[in-house]
Amino acid sequence: MKSAMRRSVSQRGFGLIEVLIAVLILTVGLVGLASLFGVSVATTYQAQESLLAKQLAREALESIFTARNTHQITFDQIRNVAAGGIFLDGLLPVTTPGPDGLVGTADDGPEVQMVLAGPDGVVGTGDDVIRRLTGYRRQIQIDPIIRPDGSIDANLRQVTVTIQYPSVRGPALNYRVGTYVSRFR
Repeated sequence: MKSAMRRSVSQRGFGLIEVLIAVLILTVGLVGLASLFGVSVATTYQAQESLLAKQLAREALESIFTARNTHQITFDQIRNVAAGGIFLDGLLPVTTPGPDGLVGTADDGPEVQMVLAGPDGVVGTGDDVIRRLTGYRRQIQIDPIIRPDGSIDANLRQVTVTIQYPSVRGPALNYRVGTYVSRFR
């Protein structure tokens, strides 16, 4: 009789409650894994947008330095329009440089487009993807340098380029880079 009891106890399977608890634990783990995948995709996208904003800001600064160094523009023109210069005021759509080669001036061209490789992985073929940067805006702010005695330094200006770009989660983000531009090379 004891051996019959032992056999019945050892042959018992899982109960319904135990199976439901196991399924619940498995479901929580899979949902967590799926949300982690979604967050990683969003983070990768945000990193790409941030890198693009960084490059657009540096492009603007480089064009100012190049124009100054080649004497394409004078130092007095390196100001915002409101202060008598050639650089437009405020946050504006990111456009291609116009004939003067400078971004952020009145002669700028259309909005910037990126040409990305299509399914064949090669840029310059018929399956390329064109991406417009419609959510991007750029501001080039040029400020005078105030000396400790309150006078304005006539040989130095502060240039701050702000790129506003779309965010996956919520409001737009800003990337800001600044430098000083001197009258002298």
